[in-house]
Amino acid sequence: MLSQIQDALLPMLLSGAIGLLIGAGSTAWLMGRPAPGEPSDVEPVVPGQAAAGHEPHDAERPVIVADAPPLPPAVPQLPQLPQLPQLPLVADLLLVDDSAVARAKLRRLFEPAGYKVHVACDGVEALALLDKGRYAMMITDLEMPNMDGAALINTCLGRPATARMPILAVSGHEGLRVKFNECQDISGVHRKPWVDDILMSHVVTLVGARQVREPALIR
Repeated sequence: MLSQIQDALLPMLLSGAIGLLIGAGSTAWLMGRPAPGEPSDVEPVVPGQAAAGHEPHDAERPVIVADAPPLPPAVPQLPQLPQLPQLPLVADLLLVDDSAVARAKLRRLFEPAGYKVHVACDGVEALALLDKGRYAMMITDLEMPNMDGAALINTCLGRPATARMPILAVSGHEGLRVKFNECQDISGVHRKPWVDDILMSHVVTLVGARQVREPALIR
């Protein structure tokens, strides 16, 4: 009789135990779920995005490649030309004549006009002055002892430092044309006695033109 009662109660007890377990699990799940509108403590993880507090590894970091700026075009290097030594400009005019009277007359003509003047008595003395400095132009007699005007002129034209210096000649020689042919690369010849206004005008033109071409001559 007792065994029959146990056999009848056993299915009922098993069924009740299973119901209690299911009810307890449902209650626990409902208690752990946030209420509608209540923020959750667990942030959702979007695919491809690291979770909060997780630093991505180097392999996960995006690689940004910036375009390099274009290189400037190469500038061709020009060869350095040799520079001739520049002597200081020591006077506007170099007056060369073996006559003391002629030198005095030339000095009285040009110094009051504002020109700085140096004088020499022959070609040798004139070359010594030219070795010490530059002159805007030279006026020289053609007939002189030691070194005459033609030799002085040709020497000056053959030197790089004086090749471009304007030169005027003055001479009282009867064969002036012959003397001029000996030094054709000069700027002109005036016969002695010269005309002051004409000689002055010629000098003003030559010195002014050279100062325009070579600003270094302007002090």
